[in-house]
Amino acid sequence: MAVSKLWAVNSRLGQVIDYAANPEKTAADIYSEEQYQALADVLSYAKDEEKTEREYFVEGINCNPTTARDQFVSVKQAYGKEDGIQAYHGYLSFKEQNITPELAQKIGMEFANEVWGKRFQVVVTTHLNTKHLHCHYVINSVSFKDGKRCQDTSWFKFRKVADRICEKYGLYYNPNPNRSKQSSYYYKQEQAGMPTRYSMVREVIDEAIAHSTNIRSLDYALTQMGYEHCLSESRKYWTIVPKGYTKPIRLKNLGEDYTEEAIRRRLMENQRVRIVPFAKQTVVIRQYRLPTRENKIKKVGGLYGLYLHYCYRLGYLPKYKKQNTARLHYLLKEDLLKLDKITVETRLLGRENISTDEQLFSYKESLKGQIKTLNDDRTHLRKKARTKMSDDELSKVKEQISTVSDKIRELNKEVRLCDDIAERSKVMEQNLETIRAEEEKQQRKEQKRNDKFR
Repeated sequence: MAVSKLWAVNSRLGQVIDYAANPEKTAADIYSEEQYQALADVLSYAKDEEKTEREYFVEGINCNPTTARDQFVSVKQAYGKEDGIQAYHGYLSFKEQNITPELAQKIGMEFANEVWGKRFQVVVTTHLNTKHLHCHYVINSVSFKDGKRCQDTSWFKFRKVADRICEKYGLYYNPNPNRSKQSSYYYKQEQAGMPTRYSMVREVIDEAIAHSTNIRSLDYALTQMGYEHCLSESRKYWTIVPKGYTKPIRLKNLGEDYTEEAIRRRLMENQRVRIVPFAKQTVVIRQYRLPTRENKIKKVGGLYGLYLHYCYRLGYLPKYKKQNTARLHYLLKEDLLKLDKITVETRLLGRENISTDEQLFSYKESLKGQIKTLNDDRTHLRKKARTKMSDDELSKVKEQISTVSDKIRELNKEVRLCDDIAERSKVMEQNLETIRAEEEKQQRKEQKRNDKFR
């Protein structure tokens, strides 16, 4: 299996190529065009006549491909799940160029039936417009059988099914794929010719291996170069920590030449040649520190920057990253229970662009002024309600009193938030200062320990 991917369709896709869209089949006045446009687009793309030879290689599982969109929507409406993700769109690409479209469609149907066919509606097509044939899948996000949402969306869960089917039909598949590749960020940095922590570590290991003939001498060479590492037989993965960083890197993630087996092979090859004893490195390796999210947050400054930095240390920012409370400092764990209130206070500071204590005090005084004015208005309305008037007029006055009371209530909440910010910001500063001092102390200890090995 050369390429495989699956992604959610939950919003309008925009200008998706629509080669063979039939308005009579895809348009339905009873559905919202904004809500289901993405579903229509992706189904139309998957059934593109120019890519499937006039829909000859288009089949449906638990649905009719011609009216698949309507059937998908009917299931959602039946279970009251019309919002959120509308469908899942994926593809399965074959490395072989001599595979027939019939076999590709057969494999695609067999794969889709086994993974989703028991509970979901699926449209399966085979595209012939590239040198590598590939099957497209459009899976309804809601099951027609029990109304539950589709959870089988991770390729890691059903990759073995695809591998087994490919092996059954004599097609290529990788039994031991490398799933520990570098992130695209570091890959782009290396492609641009900039050094990264991965490229620096590769150079260090190459240098150490060049002066070593066994694991023990390699361990000594890396220690002499001042690198924290672990080449223990009892560990599942060998690791090394780049200078200037605290997070270790698994050697197998550096490439095929840096796995445990590859390093042992390179050391064995060195035993056949004369190795120059390792000498301490005199050339200083230049370290490049790329800006991190924490650096960018610190540049904001003021009360708003303080709150953002505190949320970052709590693990709440960035939001796309899973929060790891196990590694939090003990001073921060107490504030996890107050995270909702801290979030509201952060939004207030950002919305009103408040950076200093003076601006906070000024904003609080302006709120009090608004509250005083509204209180006067409410008093006037209450007096007016006690005079003689018709029932309709009295109802309108009472409605005005209720509206003014709601505004006063919201403004009072913001006044209390200002008081909390003034008090909490001082505690935040003290906590961050304590944490910073402890981290610097730990770094000095590590530096002393490293100096002993040099």
